[in-house]
Amino acid sequence: MIDPDVRRRIEGMAEQANRLATTMQELTGEGADDTGLVRATCGASGRLVDIELAAETRRMQTYELREAILAATGRATDAAAANLAEVVAQLTGSADAYGADPVRQAREQVAQYQRLVDAQRERVEQLRANLGQP
Repeated sequence: MIDPDVRRRIEGMAEQANRLATTMQELTGEGADDTGLVRATCGASGRLVDIELAAETRRMQTYELREAILAATGRATDAAAANLAEVVAQLTGSADAYGADPVRQAREQVAQYQRLVDAQRERVEQLRANLGQP
């Protein structure tokens, strides 16, 4: 038979892991260009999950629209990364009751998502460079 204290710790860790998994699936960040005509939503991995274009964007030059989309998606990616860091900070603050291992795992996962975000930023910069824009 498992010690009741150990069982509570295991159940607490499982509950915490389930909350983290749910939060990760739902976590997003939003961003807009300077004019507010383009709004983007990105997931925790930096993947674009939604984009809204105001009707006025139809009158924009293609390069202006491209710059607005890049600005909005970049800001959405930054917001998602910040939201992820906040969730992990909250999680790691409560993880002390369960020991250091969940904290280490959460930090490793944040580092992995940050690498994905950085890779997404590099792709955006490469797109800009390929299109000859600063």
